[in-house]
Parts: sequence; C-alpha cells; structure tokens
Amino acid sequence: MYPELFKLPWIGLPINSYGFMIMVGFLLAAYIAVRRGRVLGVDSDLILDVGIIGLLAGMIGAKINHILQFPDDYGGSLEIFNIGDGGLNWMGGLLLGPIPMAFWWWRTRGREKIELWSWRTGVLFFLTLLFALLGTRALHLYLARDEYSWKFFSRFQTGFVLYGGLVAGILAGILYIKMRGERVSRIGDLAGPAMMIGIAFGRIGCFLNGCCYGHITASVLGVKFPKTSPAYIEHRHAHKVAEDASESAPVLPTQLFETAAALCFFFFLSWYDRTKKKNEGETILLAGILYAAWRFVVEFMRDDPRGAPILGLSYSQGVSILVFMGCAAGFLVVRRRAPPLTGTPGDKLAPAPVPEPAPK
Repeated sequence: MYPELFKLPWIGLPINSYGFMIMVGFLLAAYIAVRRGRVLGVDSDLILDVGIIGLLAGMIGAKINHILQFPDDYGGSLEIFNIGDGGLNWMGGLLLGPIPMAFWWWRTRGREKIELWSWRTGVLFFLTLLFALLGTRALHLYLARDEYSWKFFSRFQTGFVLYGGLVAGILAGILYIKMRGERVSRIGDLAGPAMMIGIAFGRIGCFLNGCCYGHITASVLGVKFPKTSPAYIEHRHAHKVAEDASESAPVLPTQLFETAAALCFFFFLSWYDRTKKKNEGETILLAGILYAAWRFVVEFMRDDPRGAPILGLSYSQGVSILVFMGCAAGFLVVRRRAPPLTGTPGDKLAPAPVPEPAPK
C-alpha cells in the first residue's frame, strides 16, 4: 500500500503520496502546456482533453503492463476480466455505451460534424461497442459480486509500469488529436516538455512510496525506507536485512535520479523548442530519444523486481532500445524536412518570398 500523505479535513479521506504527486505533476504539466499553447493559438480545452484522456489511458496501460509482466502478483483475482464465463448483463451496455458519443458532442459543442462513412465515425462506433461491453460486464459483476474475488481492486493503487502508461497514453492522445482535426506534431511538441514534468513528480511519488529503488550502497547517497515500503519487504524476503530491522538496507535513490534527469530534460526541451526547432514534431521525438537513453542507463542502477531478463537486459531496457531507435529515425526525417513549417522557430531560416511582378 502507498503511504498516507494526509487526510482531507472533515471527510477523513486518505490521500496517498504517489497519487498526490501524480496529481501535482499532471496539473503543473497541463498549466505549462496550456500557457504555451495560447501563444500558438491552440485551444486550451483541446490540450486539457488530451491531457485527461492521456492520463486515464496511461493509468490503464500502466496497470495492464504490470499484469502482463507480473501475473503471479494477482493470483486468481483476474477472473473478473474473463468474459468467457458468460457473465454479461445487457442493461449495463445501455448505460455505458452512449458515453463516447456524448463526450464527443459535449466537447465539440456540436460544431464538428460527423460524416457517416468516415474513420472518425468508425472510431466512435468502436468505442461505443467497447464501453457497452465494459458496461455489460460491470453490471454483472456488481449484481454477482459475492461470487468473485476483489483482490485486484483492493491492490489497484499498487503495481504500475511507466512505459505501459506512456505508450497507452500517447496512443490515446494521438487518436483524440486526429479526431479533432489537429496536427499531432503540433500538440506533441507542446506535450513533450510537459510530460517530463509529469515523470519528475511521478518519481517523487515513487520515492515517497519506497518503490523503484536502486542497488544497496555504502555511499553517502544511500537511503533507507521504512517497514511498510516495497524496498523493506523485498529486502526482508531476500534476507538482505535482519529480522528485527526497522528499515531497509541503504539503497541508491534512483527515483530522485530520474526526477533530476526529467527536470533537466524539461528545461532542455523547452529551450530547444523555442530556439532550435526547425519543424513540428522534433521536440516530442527528441523527448523520446532523451528519456529512452536515460531509462536504459538508470535500469542498471535499479534493484527492485524487474521481471525475467531478456538477453541480459530488463524489460524496460528492451523497450528503451525500440523507443530510442524509432524516435531517432523519426527525428532525422523530420529535422531534414524543408522548408520549415509556418509558425516554428525555423521560419527565420526560410527563404524570403519572391514578390509578384507589378501589373503592366
């Protein structure tokens, strides 16, 4: 369980450290993206929509990634997702199915018309079917709640994989941007630096929780975590600390290393986007290059459960290699594109327009 940071006054609702830091990081990242988007004439509502959709999809993706990587952690509690047992209630589909279309109409104020035979209609139709399926299952689970194990939800706030969240969040954001008729590269460049703020605060949450820790060290950088932390639990399980120990062994605070790196990337990407970018899309691709390279390196310092290694590399290192190669190839293609797109810092490098000859 994540450590409790504080309780809301009067209602006594506990706020845990990780969730609070995710919230702070999201709000700060959204504020920065909206403020910079105004200068470019980007609708603030669109940026917030992309951020919220990306956050929700990212949470789901991060959880799915953790389930696939560590299925043994969930025991038999995953049976609630087995729709093959026939547990569906059609009334739930009527309740949740209309949500995608209603959200689309509400956010576009009815101004963006939907053509019957278009890919946008296809996406909304697919989302309607998906939400309807979720609704039919959810209602069945509620009515037959005594027949299932709810261990999955009791520990839902633990166990997330950042890369799964980034992939799912980015894909959901791209889809929504395309449906709104905006340029993905334009919004992506706004999101690139802001995402680093989110990562930085998320890793502060990891530090407060005591997960994602590094190797045991005798250096002055060593940090000890309390009994309730994943670090202590793993060290006790591996007999790295005595039975009567009240803290974990001193470990490298790799969470704070990543926070520092992400903040540096934020300032560098902000500077690059403002002064060096030639074409739209460079900043978000550069963000992928920087983070993938850093994640590959920091994985060597981490000592928390990483899953079975593949060719001597962790799962995240394998993903980092793929992300680095894909973003590097894309960056080279976009960087070499000419002439620069209108509205980018590279406009000052574009050739001056040739005046039309005066009429005779």
